[in-house]
Amino acid sequence: MKRKNKKHIFHIFGKTTLFKKLLAFYLVIVVISFYFMLAVGRSYIYDQVLTETTTSIEGAADRLIKSGLAGESYSLETLQAERSSFDVAAKAAGCQVLIIRDNGDIILDTEKDVSRPYYNVIEHGAGDFIHQKATYDFSIGGYLGTSCLCISIPLHHSDLFHGYLIFAHSNAFITNRADFYYNILLNVYYIVIGLLLLTYVGIFFFCFMPLKKLREGSKDFSIGRDNPPIIIRSNDEYGEMAQTLNVLGAELSKFDDYQRKFLSNISHDFRSPLTSIHGYLQAFKDGLIPPENADHYYDILLSETDRLTKLTNEIIDLNSYDKDNILLGIKSFDIHATIDSVINALVGQAERHSIRFATDLAVDGPLMVEGDPDKIHQVLYNLTENAIKFSYDNSTIRVSTSIQKNRVLISVRDSGIGIPKDDVNSIWDRFYKSDLSRGKDKTGTGLGLSICKEIITAHKETIDVVSTEGAGSTFTFRLPLSAS
Repeated sequence: MKRKNKKHIFHIFGKTTLFKKLLAFYLVIVVISFYFMLAVGRSYIYDQVLTETTTSIEGAADRLIKSGLAGESYSLETLQAERSSFDVAAKAAGCQVLIIRDNGDIILDTEKDVSRPYYNVIEHGAGDFIHQKATYDFSIGGYLGTSCLCISIPLHHSDLFHGYLIFAHSNAFITNRADFYYNILLNVYYIVIGLLLLTYVGIFFFCFMPLKKLREGSKDFSIGRDNPPIIIRSNDEYGEMAQTLNVLGAELSKFDDYQRKFLSNISHDFRSPLTSIHGYLQAFKDGLIPPENADHYYDILLSETDRLTKLTNEIIDLNSYDKDNILLGIKSFDIHATIDSVINALVGQAERHSIRFATDLAVDGPLMVEGDPDKIHQVLYNLTENAIKFSYDNSTIRVSTSIQKNRVLISVRDSGIGIPKDDVNSIWDRFYKSDLSRGKDKTGTGLGLSICKEIITAHKETIDVVSTEGAGSTFTFRLPLSAS
């Protein structure tokens, strides 16, 4: 089973699927974002750190100037005496503060204890290369040992230039700080990518796998394969769709069973009269039937051909009903006249079994209803003929009408064998025959009640049955009462 599941998972990669499209989109996002991190992220972070550092140094320099330490009233010796103030400023800015004479001698360094000046560290006039708020590849004559971000403030005393107050910040420190922030950002990026990957894995198992089951299940339905139900244990749209497909599959399975039974029944109903006709015709051909009995067998042949004709016509009618194109000639007609017509047509068949007809009509005289008179005549004929087939001898069939609001209820009640309780819901199925051996007519097609159901449904009305086994059945349908 594990091998099969693995095969299914890798099979997803073999064709263009939603899974592959989303995976490709995911990879494109990862590649683009990673390129952005490498090409743009580091440079952006370095620029931000550089700007932040420059701003910090400028702030420290401005505070020293505002405090008066770098004013004209201070000589170089005075500035050196205020070393503690410069140490505080250097610490606040995170940089190194130096005082350089105009001749290049360093007389103050917050990073070193300058007990005596460093003479001629930079050449006279090198201050021309030190501009305010600029970054230099400048190490003050190698004194600092590395290139620094330097900001210089000219120092004057008595209107005479004496040197520079320099704030120096190591570029290596700036780079390391930028790298630190970049590594943090990179780690965050990796975490986000990992979370996206986990999200994608979750999407795969919670979305794509159920979708795959639904796809395979629907494919099985499309080719008519009878497979087990689709099992998706969730209350979301996938679960609802799986339940819908399972219901569809069950209905298709029932339809297949019905189709097989339909073909089996129709084959049997055609085969039986055809076999009878073939047998009698062969007997006539072989001279096995005496001339004095010929009329009897001719009647049998006519009866069998009538049976085939009736079966064929009923199948044609049902086929037209299946297409939802029953053409109804709706008009106002007298339902009582239709009942009389049906009884007169079947009275001979009923009398052969000593069955009587009785009517219980809502009104004396005509009762006008809305419907197709020919189709309703067919319904009443089928119901009444069916009642004769399954009524006991010397019994009564009662046809009645009643009015309920704007509807007329027409009922056909027999005192016959009834319908088994378990079979009541199946009598409307085509070719259904309830214990055929108990009826008087062994040649019924099992299509009559199906036709009745289709006709009444086409009228947008209902037909019902109440039956007690051994006591009889009552079929009732409704028609609109005519306004005229």
